[in-house]
Amino acid sequence: MSAMSAIFASGPNIGRRGLASWLAGLSAGGRAAVLAVEVLLLLVVWQLVVGVWGLVNPVFFPAPLDIARGFGELVASGSLAANAAISLQAWLIGFALAVVVGIPVGLLMGGSLPVDKVVGPIAWTIYATPTIAYQPLSKAWFGFGIGPVIFLVTVSALFPILLNVAAGMRTTSPSLLRAGRVYGASRFELYRKVFLPSTVPFLFAGLRQAVVLATIGMVVAEMTGSSSGMGALIIKAANTYQTDQAFAAIFVVVIWSVSMTQVVSLVERWTAPWTRKARR
Repeated sequence: MSAMSAIFASGPNIGRRGLASWLAGLSAGGRAAVLAVEVLLLLVVWQLVVGVWGLVNPVFFPAPLDIARGFGELVASGSLAANAAISLQAWLIGFALAVVVGIPVGLLMGGSLPVDKVVGPIAWTIYATPTIAYQPLSKAWFGFGIGPVIFLVTVSALFPILLNVAAGMRTTSPSLLRAGRVYGASRFELYRKVFLPSTVPFLFAGLRQAVVLATIGMVVAEMTGSSSGMGALIIKAANTYQTDQAFAAIFVVVIWSVSMTQVVSLVERWTAPWTRKARR
């Protein structure tokens, strides 16, 4: 008897706990199959509501087949590849800068109370400010082109990484630190063997948040002050009522964001498998 047939055979009393147990027991391929079925059902219902029954005006909310046709038009014209390449360059540079700056500053904040008192309030203040508020300043500082986009991507991704790393440092078990000192560990050895392993889960949580926020910052920057990039492509298509192309470009951005989040999870699985076991 398959896992799916076992669910139906168990009757209506399976409940949410039984369904959760079944989903947790699925292999990676099984979970992917369930997700694929869910997406397929959503697309079918969407196509019926918009494309067949006409319950929604397709000019404002196009059907999946129309979006696929818009995607083909963007690919054929070459605009998708050109704008995606510009966005990719800005995203990668900005995200790399955020990682290079955020990790060491976060380690300093978490390991030193004076540094935390000086840098912490500034970091939280900048993090609490909406990203779009920096857009006019970024154009004044970096001019037009890719510079403001890189800046907003960096600002958007920096603080989730920095603040999560600092939180991970502060939550390191005091008993582990005492044990390390008892056995004569130097400060460097405490960082390498105690602080860093306990901070890794927080680091990857921050990286996953940073991926999403960096993508949002990129799109906001390109929508409001750039003539190229995926954000500019979306706004141009929407302004000319080519909503099928706008939705196609949005889906490309979403796929990129989700894919990079999965890449971060894969890196975490390879480099720190103990964090995955701790969540089970």
